[in-house]
Amino acid sequence: MNEKQAIQGRIVIVLTNEKTGEKRTHVSKNIVTNAGDLFYAERGVDTAIPTNFTNGSGVFDGIMELYNGASAAPAKGNNRSNLAGLVTGSAKAMDSTYPKVNDSDPDNTGAGTDKVTYRVSYTTSEANATGIADVILTNPSPGASEALLMHAEFTPFDKTSSDTLKVFVNHEMNGV
Repeated sequence: MNEKQAIQGRIVIVLTNEKTGEKRTHVSKNIVTNAGDLFYAERGVDTAIPTNFTNGSGVFDGIMELYNGASAAPAKGNNRSNLAGLVTGSAKAMDSTYPKVNDSDPDNTGAGTDKVTYRVSYTTSEANATGIADVILTNPSPGASEALLMHAEFTPFDKTSSDTLKVFVNHEMNGV
């Protein structure tokens, strides 16, 4: 009998050109790190306040960051020191009402009834850069070796001042 339980992740990036209305979507897998596994385990216990990604009373307060440098490939043991090229203006808290379960945003093709979704939206004046290829969720005052909840890498894309951007991080707990 296979008693393995896993957290599967899918990231959906929606870049919308505000002048033409054209949408470009990028989809990739994301890895939940060791610190992310601990976060979800602690969230599953009523008496445990998670070690990372909360405000000290159990309320989620992680941030998202985008990167366009030569970062290490996503791995379970990665922390913030494995990343390079933080995109200016990309460190942001989750959008209001996120994280949530069963996300109803039609742009989120990775949502579902048993999935948690984190979402950050960037305006035309935020996070403009070339070669954006990595996204992470981390603590709100990250240091050089700060823990990561998750790390994703995808085909690089450019965001210009004509584009808005929504980044969805979806996690599904799969017990088999």
